[in-house]
Amino acid sequence: MPLNGIGSYLTTMDEISAHWAAVLLAPGHTPPNDLKLQGGFTRAMFVTLRTDLSTAITGLEDLENARELLVATRDQKKTALMQRINQFRGMLRGLLPDSIYLDAAPLVPSFGLSETKFLAPFDDMASLWGRIDADTTIAGFTPPLLLAGYTRATFVTDLADLRSTYSALTQAENDQDLSRKKRDAMLPIARERMIQYRELVIAIFGPDSPFTQSLPSLTSAPGSTPEPVVLTGSWNAPLHQAVLNWTPSTNPDLQDYEVRNSAGSTYDEANSVIVATLPPLSITLQTAAGLLSPAMTATFKVIVKLHSGNHASSNPVSITNLTTPPPL
Repeated sequence: MPLNGIGSYLTTMDEISAHWAAVLLAPGHTPPNDLKLQGGFTRAMFVTLRTDLSTAITGLEDLENARELLVATRDQKKTALMQRINQFRGMLRGLLPDSIYLDAAPLVPSFGLSETKFLAPFDDMASLWGRIDADTTIAGFTPPLLLAGYTRATFVTDLADLRSTYSALTQAENDQDLSRKKRDAMLPIARERMIQYRELVIAIFGPDSPFTQSLPSLTSAPGSTPEPVVLTGSWNAPLHQAVLNWTPSTNPDLQDYEVRNSAGSTYDEANSVIVATLPPLSITLQTAAGLLSPAMTATFKVIVKLHSGNHASSNPVSITNLTTPPPL
């Protein structure tokens, strides 16, 4: 299979590995006279490289899933605390309308603010709440202030928990970035070894040998790139999922469709993940991949893949989870 993206590396390496195994059965190519590449690189080393790359690819997908779950958890906790700040302001208006504390009450922050700016009003609220609970001079009010039985101590704990989630998300993003760099560092090494293998086989056996004729291709045949499909999509509120639709490919060599996405409003191939692989008759997909919580955005593409290994990518489509958070 020609190399046409990260997802094709493992399949192509499997083809090279199988071909290499067949070559080793040819006369004169049994250990210790094994066919070796530059630096004494053996088939066993190539298999190990393939295993390491597979582990890196799978591990990166696991890290992306973990990151998405942490984003969803963070957003749930943000929503809950935003409700508390509204309750807090309501209690001050209802119980302490003439006190000095009402005008000092923080406003509800915008949901999309950065961590520092989002948390600042809650730190302000915790400080102000502490002063209210310690103030025994307010006429007609006996501290502590409770929000329907919810105490300041519980609020402080919940705020600390949100901070911990922010920290865990930052760590998850750092782990993902490091894992991605390790994966990407393997790709040119794997490609170079496959190129070396092809060139060595041709040099040893000649252009007319069955071994040469059966060498796996690393590049697509010229003039055989399929037409891309046209992708559309939107957020379906009742389903709580994105709904993708694309025009059918008419290429007779169609193998399948590969749906991929990456986080954010711009498609990033290096950071993309496979959402689904679908048979030729498929023209739609419902998915929440990359869209686990309100306001999350993911950008999708559909790749037409032929049996020949040629492929073509659709236009990118960005979709945002438009689920309305609970009322504050």
